[in-house]
Amino acid sequence: MNPYYLTLMLYLFLIYWLIVLVLDRKGILERYNISAVGPILMIKTKRGGRLLERLANGARRERFWRVYANIGTILVLVAMVFMFILVIYGTYATFMMTPEPSKVHEPRNWLLIPGLNEFIPMCAWVGFVIALVVHEFSHAVLSIVERIKVKSMGLLVALVPIGAFAELDSEQLFGEKEKKSGENGIEATEAGEPEKIKKKVATSRERTRILSAGVTSNFCVAFIAFLFFFAILFSVQPVSDNVLYVYDVAGGSPAESLGIESGMFITAVDGLPVLRVEELNTALGEKDETVISVLDKSGTESAFVVHSSSESTGVTIVGVEGGLPADKAGLTEGMRITRMDTMSITSYEDFRAFLANTTPMQVIEVQTNEKTVSIELADSPFDEKIGFLGVLVANNPLGIVVVDFSTQGYLEGLSSIPYSFMSFSPRQWLNSWLWLTIMPIAPLPTGFGGFNPLLSHLYEPVGLASLFGGGIFWTADVLFWIGWINFYVGLFNCLPAIPLDGGYVFREMLNPVLRIGIKDEGKKEKISKAITATIAIFIAASIVFMLAGPYVL
Repeated sequence: MNPYYLTLMLYLFLIYWLIVLVLDRKGILERYNISAVGPILMIKTKRGGRLLERLANGARRERFWRVYANIGTILVLVAMVFMFILVIYGTYATFMMTPEPSKVHEPRNWLLIPGLNEFIPMCAWVGFVIALVVHEFSHAVLSIVERIKVKSMGLLVALVPIGAFAELDSEQLFGEKEKKSGENGIEATEAGEPEKIKKKVATSRERTRILSAGVTSNFCVAFIAFLFFFAILFSVQPVSDNVLYVYDVAGGSPAESLGIESGMFITAVDGLPVLRVEELNTALGEKDETVISVLDKSGTESAFVVHSSSESTGVTIVGVEGGLPADKAGLTEGMRITRMDTMSITSYEDFRAFLANTTPMQVIEVQTNEKTVSIELADSPFDEKIGFLGVLVANNPLGIVVVDFSTQGYLEGLSSIPYSFMSFSPRQWLNSWLWLTIMPIAPLPTGFGGFNPLLSHLYEPVGLASLFGGGIFWTADVLFWIGWINFYVGLFNCLPAIPLDGGYVFREMLNPVLRIGIKDEGKKEKISKAITATIAIFIAASIVFMLAGPYVL
């Protein structure tokens, strides 16, 4: 994010917080049934009670909601296992692989706030608000069904909506709690005799249904939104069969000096569509001056003039893998490999051809524009019979790595995602869940974070969808983010960590298991709380470790 806008947002937030403090001290917030906890406003309302009763009351409606929540409980358990495995694997991978810090590890990108999280665009606010409202509204509906009082509902606001809540009667939901002084649960009757107020307390099964309802509704909204999103995919087609995707750019290369960055698409050379890497390299070698048309991440089309004098001999090193032969020999990004043993390296094809005839542990001499070194090759991860240098080199004279991006293949890959969930293979099913979770984070040419502003230039609507023009892509994006955010909110809430819904559901499921060997209710309750608290601390510590690990390790 631009530092200017980041500073502006910080000032706006501080001004907002100051206004909240002033209004809170003067009692203005309380007058409108709003309470403040630091900068967070809790806007409460008792409105909507009639709507809740209309949705919940009636034998058929109650039966429907109970079946709905029972099915949801199964989904919660499946998602709980998936998320717990994911946390364990993420912690293990962070410790063993010690990844380099990246945008994914920035704390703001772990928050599901559109605009602040750079992977989530502003149009995702629609999905964010829907996820919050649907989640809490479902808790309230099931509470009415199970005869648990809903005290109020409302929003949590910190300059923008960051959450929603349904305030349920905790004594009815979780059982009697210790009263504060002066609140002994005794009420005087007309005869002046005290009478204890008896409230219904939810059973374990009723509690589980209420707690599972929010997650279930998030998954249902996600399913419906994704259903419409994938339907839209069948109404668009590629503008051209293939374009070139800029995968990486070497520091100090001619491409970097021109302003070409990774994540861009090269769409044309001298006004003609370019479909293959070979066509780009041929065009660069034939003329003294070439015009390259690119599409950047913001969807802006630009043209760069490339002069043959700006091209460099040899192949440019774009990246060096740590701990491998090239790294140990001191080769770095930006160097150009001009000779390997006695073979002159003038192109990417020369580089590949030379390594194809090497073997692991073979010692070769590598000459660059800066120095000449002897290197013992390692085993190739792609072919154990071939030597491996441990570098990523540019496959064209501009000093960039470009790959073919099949627009039709990419579209078919997106369209096939729903079918992957129909697999009977547990591993395939788990991979499908994982892939859907990381789709917006994964970079192109594999990930997907919406058609706008970039991909909408590579596709066009057909048939009836063409009547909507570019609006069909905005519709697809909104549906995608509604689906993805509801899916993610549902998954996150399934973590077996209190105060998340999954934590309470886990404790309810744990109680019957403990009851088998422990008869004393007080002892069982203490052990249950200790286990759930331990798991919650482990999950919280794992998330912090995954955030901080790449910086610390």
